[in-house]
Amino acid sequence: MATEAEEQAWQSGWRDRLQAWYERDDVPAEWAREQADNRFAIISRATERETLALSSAEGAIGFLTVCLVEQSSVMLAFLADVWVVPEHRREGHGARALELAEAWARARGASSLQAMTDPGDPAHAALFARYPVRALQMIKHITSRGELPDGVTGRIMTEAEFADFRDETEEGYAADIAGSGAMSLEKAKALSAAQMQELLPDGLQTAGHSFLSLCAGGEVVATNWIQHHRGPGVSWVYGVETHERFRGKGYGRAAMVLGEQATLDAGDTHLALNVFGQNSVAIGLYKSMGYRAYDDGRSIDL
Repeated sequence: MATEAEEQAWQSGWRDRLQAWYERDDVPAEWAREQADNRFAIISRATERETLALSSAEGAIGFLTVCLVEQSSVMLAFLADVWVVPEHRREGHGARALELAEAWARARGASSLQAMTDPGDPAHAALFARYPVRALQMIKHITSRGELPDGVTGRIMTEAEFADFRDETEEGYAADIAGSGAMSLEKAKALSAAQMQELLPDGLQTAGHSFLSLCAGGEVVATNWIQHHRGPGVSWVYGVETHERFRGKGYGRAAMVLGEQATLDAGDTHLALNVFGQNSVAIGLYKSMGYRAYDDGRSIDL
């Protein structure tokens, strides 16, 4: 276990690395700082945490921090950080650190170990190669107001539409989580229900949210749920869905354009989202629209 001085050294170094991770020219500086703050806050709310100072015959070479975190009444094992100084990489120290983290999580009854990795860091991609990407978080700077295709319009959902939308969204989100391999369907359903209640205490009237219906030919063909000001200058897509019989006609892209319009109307400059790793079609769509990944959510079954 790390000494107090080593713990302080790790926290200082981790904070600097997180800041460098999220800072880019295409995102608000305050948003980048908030992402680093949010990651850093994980360790403060962990029910159990351990930081190890990694060493070799030559001395200190890095750090490993792993913890248990409760998320919507579900206990998760989370690898907060693993870092090896550059001059000692490619010597097997990172792989050994992951083995220690997995043993720590397994000893505490965890069925999986989760981690967030930097999509822009080749070292992360190499170290976590056997950890499947379960989800990507992506962001886009909205620089212009896109136009909907001819014959396609957007509006706010009605109460009746929202009732069906909420049930379908909760069920679909649970299925996506389980389908990504991050957890069992039973746990995913509990997590989805808890998060939905937390996010939407006032249903359709919950402040700061837009519930949008995309219409064509007199029918609702797609929906989009946006939370505004989720971060400094950033709106967030909680759920975009094209109804099954209307898929393959470009309505998913149009629903995202509608969400981008709502983002600008709310005074935000960026739109971000989460997409599950198995959804290659959606990932391809978002990339083609200018979204880039800033977090890869990975996990391995123990």
